[in-house]
Order: sequence, then C-alpha cells, then structure tokens
Amino acid sequence: MKHGRAKKPDDAAIAAAWASALGLWGVHMHDPVSATDGKAHGAFAWFGFPPTVHVDHGMLAQQGGADELETVFAHEIGHHVLAPATRIASLKIRHQMARALAASGSRDPARHAPLLANVWSDLLVNTRIVAMQREATGETGRDDIGMVRLWRALRTPETSPLMWVYLRASETLWRLPAGTLCDAAPPRARVTGTASLASHGAVGPGVESVEDLARQLRTIARTHPESDPDRLASVARTFAHDPVGGALAFGLIAAPYLVADDDERGGGAAAGSGGTGCADESGPATAAEMSRVLGDRRMWDPPPASELDEASRAAVAGEAGQGLQLADTQALYSALATDVVTVAWYRAQALPYVRPWTRRSENVRSEDLPGPVDVWEAGDDLADLDWPATLRSSPVVVPGVTTRRRSWLEDDAEPGERSITLDVYVDSSGSMRNPRAGSPAVLAGAILVLSILKGGGRVRVTSFSGAGQVAGGETFVDDADAALRDLLHYFGGGTSFPLDLYRDRYAGLPAATTATERHVVVLSDDGLASMFGVRNEAYAHVAATVRRVLTTGTLLLADRLHGVSAVAGEAGYDVIYLDAMDDAPAACAALAEVLHGGA
Repeated sequence: MKHGRAKKPDDAAIAAAWASALGLWGVHMHDPVSATDGKAHGAFAWFGFPPTVHVDHGMLAQQGGADELETVFAHEIGHHVLAPATRIASLKIRHQMARALAASGSRDPARHAPLLANVWSDLLVNTRIVAMQREATGETGRDDIGMVRLWRALRTPETSPLMWVYLRASETLWRLPAGTLCDAAPPRARVTGTASLASHGAVGPGVESVEDLARQLRTIARTHPESDPDRLASVARTFAHDPVGGALAFGLIAAPYLVADDDERGGGAAAGSGGTGCADESGPATAAEMSRVLGDRRMWDPPPASELDEASRAAVAGEAGQGLQLADTQALYSALATDVVTVAWYRAQALPYVRPWTRRSENVRSEDLPGPVDVWEAGDDLADLDWPATLRSSPVVVPGVTTRRRSWLEDDAEPGERSITLDVYVDSSGSMRNPRAGSPAVLAGAILVLSILKGGGRVRVTSFSGAGQVAGGETFVDDADAALRDLLHYFGGGTSFPLDLYRDRYAGLPAATTATERHVVVLSDDGLASMFGVRNEAYAHVAATVRRVLTTGTLLLADRLHGVSAVAGEAGYDVIYLDAMDDAPAACAALAEVLHGGA
C-alpha cells in the first residue's frame, strides 16, 4: 500500500482536472461526486448509472495517484463514453463474462463476472485514453503521459497472474517496453498439493482428491502467461469499438486465471476477486433489462473462431457455445424472482425457433382482376361507367358510342389463414427434467406457445403428473408470460394423464369444423400409455372420444421404443417421436406443419 498525501485537492483543482478530462473525450457530464467510502467500494474511483463519477480523494492519495486526477477522471468518463457506455451494455458484458467463467469450469460464475466485465472495459478505455493523451501532446510515441504515470504510481510488488497478463497486454497495446507496468517475467502458476501427496491423503485446501488435483492442473494448463497478453491485446484491437462483441472472447482467455485462483484457495474468494473494480453500483438488473440482455443473440452465439485458441474453441463448443445455462443464469440474476428469470431464459432459448403459426382455412376468392374495356351502353349500371377510359376515347361524350366500361375477370381462389387455439398438456412427472434445471420438453412447449401467440392465436397450458397432480390455466389466453409460467409447474411424481379433466373439457362439444377448430398437443416421454387407459381402464375410451371433436391431436414423445404407436393411432392421434427431448425444437417444425394443415 502506498502512502501519499491524504489531503483532498481544493475545489479549483478538482474542477480543472474534471474540465480537462471532459475535453479529452469531447463530452459534457455533471460534476463528479466526492466520496469517502472508496475502501468499502473496493476502489478509489467508480462510475454509475445514471451517468455519475465518484472519487474518494483520500484513498486515491493513499495509493499514490493523487497527482493524476485528470487521468482518473478521464478513465471513469470513458466508461460512460466507450465501455460499457450504457447500463444495458454493462449487463450484457457481465453476462458474457459469466458464460466464459462457466465454460472455464468456475463453480460460481456470478461472483467473478462483474470483476472480469470491469477489467475488459478498463482495457478498452485505458487504451483509448493513452492514444488521446499522446495525440494531445503531439507525440504519438511518448511514454511520459498521464495514464502511464498513473499505473506506475499504483504499481505494487505483488501481482496476480491475471493482473500481470492484463498489464502486459496493456504494455503491448500502448507500445511500452516490457517491464514498464509489471515485471518482465510472468508470476509462476501455483497448485495446492501434489499428485504424490494427494495419493497419500495429504492434500491442501481445494484438493480433496486426486480428481480435484487433476482439475486444477487442467485449469492451469489453459492459462498461457507467455502468449495470453498478446491474445488479449489482439481481442482489444479487434473489438476496440464493440465492447459487447468482444466480451466473450476476452473472458475465455481471462476466466481460467480466476478459476485456477479459486481452485488454489479451495473455492474461497481470491484476492481481489468477487468485486466489481470501478464498475457501476446501480443495483441489480430489472426483469425488463434482463429480458433485453437475453434477447441479444450474441449472448447465445460463440465468438468468432479466429479470436480463439484451441482450448477456447473447445470451451465454446460446449457450454459457452450454447449460452449461459439456466442455473447459472438464475444465480447471475439472483435479485429477481426465480420464475421471472426462468421464463425469460426459456423465451430467449425459444425465439430462434419461433414462427407465426396459423391454420389453413377454406379458399377465399380474391378480388376480380381487371379485364378489357367494353362499350358502356344506355341501360347499363351507371356505377360501371369508367370515366377515365371514356374521356380517353373522345373528349365528346356520346352514350353508347364513346362511353366505356371496365370488364372483370374471375381470379383463382387463394388459401386463407386463421389463427390457432391450442390446448397444450405437458408431462411433469419424475421421468421428465425439472423445468428449473433446463428442460427440453419445456423449451419445446415454449416454442409452441410463442409460435401460436405470434400467429395471433391463444393457448392453454396444463401440467400433469400423478393422480390429482394437475396445474395450469383454466382458460385460453394470449398472454405469453402467463402461458410460459404455466409451463414451469413441476410435480415430479408418477405419470397419469388427467383423463377426467380431458373428458370434462370436451364433453358435449360438437365435432370440429373449419369455423370451430380445436387442437391438442401433448408433450411427454415413454409414460404416456396412461392417456389411453393403462392402469386407468375406466377412462380408456376418453382419448378416442375427445379426438372425435378435435381438428388435430398430436403427441410429441421422447420414446425410442415407440410404445404407444398402435393405441395412439387407433384413437386417431398423430405421434412425433424424439430420440431425446433435446430433439424437441426441431420436432416443433414438423408439428407446425401438422397444425397448419400440411403433413
């Protein structure tokens, strides 16, 4: 810890440094806030939203940076101008860092994500400031500039592997000699315990078995201090103007260092980890903000392969290539109700597959096509008189001679479209995956629901498990959130299709017509024999009886044995089989054709 003067600069000095920093970026902001809680925050300066800059001048002086107040201000202003620039972008960068941490094997991606997000933004902001400060001096190669002086002043003897890589990347980006901001050689990687000690049961914290030790070694093997600074510098150059676009690529390089540090400490907090750096303290994401973040396809897509090494490509081929999994998403947005996060996650997962699903209706005559011009004669309908054609034939109007009428040709009828009302039944028995753990069946249900609603239709969702275990909506709705929440009901019991409810809902209804269509879809696995009366013989006739008043009845089943093919066919139901529920999204495309009146 450095000890400099602890006295706060006078107001005139603060105002001058602030004005100079604003001029460097060419922007206007309201005055900075002088704070005294930097130690509690974990930084001597930080930014927040709405755009605000805070500085603890006493803490800044203690760490030796008081003489570079203009650069400190420029850095915090840069967070509002360049990276992350907006609160939504800040949340997106944090989300990408959580993806990178999860793909790197972190036990708690949510804890480290804010810190990595801030480090990435710092790298972009500081590099831009260095270029602007050099430009302001007129010497593009000058080293004696504010940002370099500040980092020299803040330099400490102990540097973590990640901080060393960050500082070495900064030297590369700023064209500084190695050793200017950090030691020329990287700190050595450390592993708690050894294979021989582990085999004899004498292990250190974080290594409770040979498997734990192997995990640490694998993690350290994915850190390359000799080459990682150049990789980080390359990502920073490529995405200098796109902080969100480059966040995942940066995170996949940086995250293994924090994971290795966690492993060394047995999962405990690493020094300087779990914080936010100088990142904003504007509170957790709201439901609306989270939905905007998850709706950005970059939160699901892998980064450009050209930005990754072989180890990182392997990582994005797994978890990072599929987006942040549900449990980690819930942890990242833990301030929100679990169901709010879960619904938003399924919605975002489903959106790439959603199309407006409609039903073919009877052919509808289109408007007649205009035909040739005929003579309009006295006695013809006056409405048929085509005045423009009449006046083109002669300026003198002579009825029956110069008057004209337009004839019309009949066009072929065209198929019409109408919205669909869909009744969805989802198996939530113990053999189905819990929706809150990421269920392909619920994802398929979400695709169905959102596609129907996008086509202007309505849905009703019913979740079922054992006898008497039924939940969901009583009526058809056009509210996506309500329908998606109904998909989340989970009992985890046996499997017994609610034939009594099914019977009562359709009892006494006439057969479906083109004017009154009824569609039913059931999502389940190999336990759906109960729908046809197995172990419930008193209701064995219900499925077939209901099918007579439906337009379509479709079963979407994860059943490799095709166990209900015969009985379902006899009752009149179409069956779409899946080898696994992971195939459900693709199967929904086939189901769309069934509901549309195709296959």
